Amino acid sequence: MTAHTLSSTAERAYWLGRYLERSETTARLIAVHANLLMDLPKRIPLGWRPLVEITGNLTLFGELFGEVTERTVCRFLINDPRHSGSLLSSLSWARENARTLRGIIPKHAFEYVNEMHLEARDGLSEPLSRSRRFEGLSRIGEHVQRIDGFMSANMMHDAHWRFLRIGQFIERADMTTRVIDVATGSAWQSATGLEVFADIQWRSVLRSLYAQHSYNTSVGEPITQGPVIHFLLNHRGLPRSVAYGLNSVRNSLRGLPRNELPMRAVNRMLRQLGQTAVQGLGGAELSAYLDQCQIGLSEIHDAVRQTYFDFRPRQRRASGAGPARTTRTG
Repeated sequence: MTAHTLSSTAERAYWLGRYLERSETTARLIAVHANLLMDLPKRIPLGWRPLVEITGNLTLFGELFGEVTERTVCRFLINDPRHSGSLLSSLSWARENARTLRGIIPKHAFEYVNEMHLEARDGLSEPLSRSRRFEGLSRIGEHVQRIDGFMSANMMHDAHWRFLRIGQFIERADMTTRVIDVATGSAWQSATGLEVFADIQWRSVLRSLYAQHSYNTSVGEPITQGPVIHFLLNHRGLPRSVAYGLNSVRNSLRGLPRNELPMRAVNRMLRQLGQTAVQGLGGAELSAYLDQCQIGLSEIHDAVRQTYFDFRPRQRRASGAGPARTTRTG
């Protein structure tokens, strides 16, 4: 496979992985957060703002809606066409990238992505009742799991597969740090009497990341902040932990040429994870550490982009736009 071929398709495979992962996690977060609010007393001033904080798009949300309510937040995160990071936008970009990769990914994989996009567009459009929203969001997770399993079993595990997995695990690690950051943020810190509901809070965090059963069987401790954070950041056997994601990215990079720059970025972040006693962090220290994790993931993304996506053969520069690039702000 030539360098030109890699640079012309690698970014599409990478972003297909990111958009599929982002779609599933976004759908899961909204559904789990709604259930969390039903479990908490009304005096806990949590509301729906934390979900917007996770995306890093509070400014845009304020410009579009102003008032934070269940209806406005769900519309913003699920189907607002003005929000490029909405669930339907992510599904649309996943479909577009899958369409351009039809000669590389298995035929049925594109059909599954297209089916998911069409179903979500119809099932998650306005007006959206709570029951219809819950059903539609649940279906997203089922679709993504089917797509991921089908491609893992049937797609050639070549360079394109490696880029897809790199995108998937960078996105997953990024979302894990954001979920933890919001769970320990100002909304929870300002609530009085919150310690009574701490187990509900961290149980919700684990459910958001499909990790509650794994925590119970692997850690065996009560569900409290320190052990949960250490589990989600450092456990190398948990598929949604940051450490697992970084190791998966590193393993995929090993099969690619010219991998020195992104490998250094991954190894640097792994050392940072291993040298930090996260269980002893709290408040501003923990928030600063999670910010550093997100910066580290951004550096890995930049290194991958610089090494592979921006690559052009010396004698001939390819023309034409690549797939849309989405970055998080905040």
